[in-house]
Amino acid sequence: MIDYHIHTQFSKDARQTMECVCKQAVGMGLKEICFTDHCDLNPSGQYFDFDLDYTEYTEEYARCKEIYGDKIIMKKGLEIGLQSRLLDKIEEFLKDKHFDFVLGSIHYVDRIDLFKENFYKSRSKKEAFTEYLCEVYECISHFDDFDCLGHLDVIRRYCPYDDKSMPLDEYSDIINKILCVLVDKGKGLEANIAAARYDLGNTEPSEDILKRYRELNGKYITLGSDSHTPDQFAIDRHKYLTVLSDCGFTHITSYSDRKPCLIPIDELL
Repeated sequence: MIDYHIHTQFSKDARQTMECVCKQAVGMGLKEICFTDHCDLNPSGQYFDFDLDYTEYTEEYARCKEIYGDKIIMKKGLEIGLQSRLLDKIEEFLKDKHFDFVLGSIHYVDRIDLFKENFYKSRSKKEAFTEYLCEVYECISHFDDFDCLGHLDVIRRYCPYDDKSMPLDEYSDIINKILCVLVDKGKGLEANIAAARYDLGNTEPSEDILKRYRELNGKYITLGSDSHTPDQFAIDRHKYLTVLSDCGFTHITSYSDRKPCLIPIDELL
């Protein structure tokens, strides 16, 4: 079993250390883990709470790999926050750094954090969701230095609406455009299994979107707990492989030096 979305002490919102994750992963019998700590630029272009000390991060990763590298496959990744206004600055940040995997996620729309209620105050659900999806499309259309799109429908986590669903048929035009860009560029799509923590079903995005990505010949799918604490990391991942299989996937993806490797799901079940 593998996990490609893990946060540690290098993400301000995490409460688990890199070494503790390694110990827990080995104890659980995981085959491979990839650390994806946050790096977001704020709307003014400066770093803020979700910056990343790349040197310290790299040193701690190397230390943990020296201790646990013979027990589990470890990869150094990053969750980079994409914003259409800051793509040049993001590219500049990434250009001289080495990662095995870069997960591109969208947390801001129009300079506003999706976590903040003020994004939704003047918008209907349809308006908010559409504006968010258009920002996703804008980012991935004009930026290439990422490997996989993280939690495509993450806005569902934070929106205040009673109905948090994002039906594919209701948003099909923009979602299909997003998925086609991913397929055309050879980019992956994350099946984020933190969905259960937010009562959003099995995965983010939902299975109908995962199935549509596969129908469009998308083949690079990653599985990530999006864990910030040990109890979140302890989630049973095996059932989600069955979910992916039911969506038409025969392989799950890992990355080394930014290159995808397909692992048969049958080998992990």
